[in-house]
Amino acid sequence: MHPILFNIGSFSIHTYGFLGAVGFLLVVGLSIWRARQIGESSDGIVDIIFWAAVFGVIGSRGLWVLQNPEMAPTPGDWVNIRQGGLVFYGAMILGIPAAMVVMWRRKMPMLAISDVFAAALPLGHGVSRIGCFFAGCCYGTPTDVPWAVVFNNSLADAPAGVPLHPTQLYEAATLFAITGILQVMLGKKRFHGQVLLTYLGLYAMSRFVIETLRGDITRGYFWEEVLGQSLTLSQGVAVLSLAVVAVGWTVLSRRAPVTEANP
Repeated sequence: MHPILFNIGSFSIHTYGFLGAVGFLLVVGLSIWRARQIGESSDGIVDIIFWAAVFGVIGSRGLWVLQNPEMAPTPGDWVNIRQGGLVFYGAMILGIPAAMVVMWRRKMPMLAISDVFAAALPLGHGVSRIGCFFAGCCYGTPTDVPWAVVFNNSLADAPAGVPLHPTQLYEAATLFAITGILQVMLGKKRFHGQVLLTYLGLYAMSRFVIETLRGDITRGYFWEEVLGQSLTLSQGVAVLSLAVVAVGWTVLSRRAPVTEANP
């Protein structure tokens, strides 16, 4: 594929990083637009996004380094994300709490704002997955399906010359579909937090399935000492996410329904 989009002198602009930035801007724009519809200011939304992004990158990169210590042996390698090396669940682990702290300090309606962000996040995530495709990371297992892809660029992370499942595109398409579902749900939700929980649930289920076709086995396994290699780390997190969704849905659905006076 095309890991490098273009060069400025000796400095390379990686396609992965460029599309990640595009995805981030799409999330920002869509979140601000939706937040204004429920009476929230742009300043508050930008503040949430800033701190969530900072801690999200730390968590995302940190989890990747823990999974792939041999690929980032020095502190300089830990922070070099231009060529890829981010784990989405790591971003959630630190990014979501950071966002909630900002909302709490600003006395913003936490669940209503969380729904706004949840409806926008899969759009940016889907665009970044296309960046993964160009970088050749997060690649699939060998296959003979007609739509298999073959990576021949020496800079790509995927093995060269082998037909592989385009798992990056599978996930991107799934995330775009989830975005559409959640955008519709925003105007029809029965309780605050419903969109957030739906997002977490749909993504967890789709990620669990797509993981079965992933070929980059260096990601590690979930609770390997007990479960062996039956679940990848991301599948284990997906199972935990579904448990959280089930508990959250039970609790939040019993609250007062959404009304015009309770935006």
